[in-house]
Amino acid sequence: MSNLVKCEVKRVAGLLGGGAAIFLESPQKVFMIIVGLSEASAIANEIENQKPIRPLTHDLMKSILTGFDIEIKQVIISSLKENTFCATLILEQKVNDENCQWTGKRREVQIDARASDSIIMALKTKQDIWVTQDVIEKVEDISEQFESKPTESKEWIDAQLDDIDLELPDEDGED
Repeated sequence: MSNLVKCEVKRVAGLLGGGAAIFLESPQKVFMIIVGLSEASAIANEIENQKPIRPLTHDLMKSILTGFDIEIKQVIISSLKENTFCATLILEQKVNDENCQWTGKRREVQIDARASDSIIMALKTKQDIWVTQDVIEKVEDISEQFESKPTESKEWIDAQLDDIDLELPDEDGED
């Protein structure tokens, strides 16, 4: 995938019809992705470095990948279809011989994933979040509305989403 733009999570915003908004910032614009409440909570917890008492689903996924020596090579929000963000996880595994010695070869696989899960995995594995230029061109730029709402430097959850004038996708737009 070419023409990728690096983005970062800027804020997780409060309840919104059973979901929440994740604000991503690229050099060109700020845009949002509507996600489920549990995914928004997982993203906020990861940003705030809060660890659950027991592993949650994404922690389990990370442990499985680590156990099989699989690394997330790249996280890409790859397309926008009918208000749904699609993502691709590119995974890489070293190929070992029968003596468990690395052969110098690697296996790579691309996995179709939800954008919310991909964002969580990027945060958990300290990977950058990349967005295709095509997606950047399709999303609404909410930079002005976003910047007009001051937040504290560590304030990630903002329940004042109603104060931001946004055109929100319908409920089918959740990823």
